[in-house]
Amino acid sequence: MAGKYDSIVYDYFEKANGYIILISEDPLFKRMLTSTIFKVIGTKRDCLSVSETVHAGLKKVQAMHKLGQEFIVFIERMIGGNTSTDTILTLKRLLPELKIIVLVGETKRENIAFFYEIGVANVISKPASMNNIIEKLAFTVKPQGKLSEYMDQGKRSLAAGKLMEAMKIAQKVLAIKPESPAGLMLKGDVHLAQNELDKALESYHRAHESSKIYLEPIKKLVDAYRGVDEDEMLKYMKKLDRLSPLNAQRKTEIGKVHVKRREMDKAETYFDQALETVTREAMGMISAVAESISEAVADDPGMSEKYLTKVLEAKGSRLDKDDISLFNKLGIALRGQGKWREAIDNYAAALRISPKDEGLHYNMGMAFYDGGDKHRAAQCFMKALEHNPEFYKRSEAVSMNLGTLFADLRENEYAIPCFENALALNPENSTAARKLASLKESAR
Repeated sequence: MAGKYDSIVYDYFEKANGYIILISEDPLFKRMLTSTIFKVIGTKRDCLSVSETVHAGLKKVQAMHKLGQEFIVFIERMIGGNTSTDTILTLKRLLPELKIIVLVGETKRENIAFFYEIGVANVISKPASMNNIIEKLAFTVKPQGKLSEYMDQGKRSLAAGKLMEAMKIAQKVLAIKPESPAGLMLKGDVHLAQNELDKALESYHRAHESSKIYLEPIKKLVDAYRGVDEDEMLKYMKKLDRLSPLNAQRKTEIGKVHVKRREMDKAETYFDQALETVTREAMGMISAVAESISEAVADDPGMSEKYLTKVLEAKGSRLDKDDISLFNKLGIALRGQGKWREAIDNYAAALRISPKDEGLHYNMGMAFYDGGDKHRAAQCFMKALEHNPEFYKRSEAVSMNLGTLFADLRENEYAIPCFENALALNPENSTAARKLASLKESAR
């Protein structure tokens, strides 16, 4: 083993009898996690359980909890076409100390912020390397540094009602790191438990001032002001909403406060945002299901077209740049059936959303090429090159397509670099070599 993170994870399995429950349908991540635990870390114990459904995963969680076994849950953001948010919230409500790592396919800041807000220990973006998995596991098992150790002790003391002991630990943290948000929040929690609201608020405010974008102090302020000062509570709820805008429940709560004040225009704004947030989440589920179905029937362009069309229609005006892959897949399905005109219309719709996407311009060119309109195809290829002059350089097939069309149109200055690139990627490409030689000969 190499490095302290490996050692921390090894000790978790071998000394603490730790266990991992993976809830995922992804065979690639399962293999990666298995290799990480048993080959890289080198544990010999039976310490990994894999469930492909939430129901099976929750049964395993329940069984391990009854045994008093220490375990960490890895769970996909999307399971069976549904988001796992409700499952995570349920687990954290029933087992507040449970450590959860969420697996995501995207890294948007608002998504990450929301997961941390609902109590996950860590987030892993896929595809993940073994080193990334080990590091995230190590930080989940054992937060690094003396301050983290003190904070764990302080939280345990507070939960046990040992308020003086918890306060001493908070002071130790603040002695090591003055204005530590974590230390100040612990201090505020002790004051709140002692019914010293003013002192608690002072600590929470200091924690917030120390780290403006850290969500936890703001949540503490919301809870502290609830039922005491509605204006301040609302102010900090809105701060939370700006930092973590995917929480539909909080948007709804903000709207309710405005209704109570008869500020109906403001209430409507937040209610609309709440519905838009859950609708986007639902559309994400629809998209994931449709993509999964289209991948399953990829060899049948007709069925693939059917399900990709359904999701694009369902999303309607909510389509954005994240949906470009759906348009590209639909275009391939249409071209696979000889529907090149429909494919062109499909790419045109996508370009209205993302007009500088070189991939869309290239794919539209291929559809024109399918229809025998080489001049329109060349115009699309030139547009793609305008937006990214090197977009073809990673693909032998794309280089060959561009080179062949440009050669047909006697645009040798564009064709030659494409064939040269195809040969650089595959020196055995005899077609590229022959066409390149012919073009260079004709240029003499």
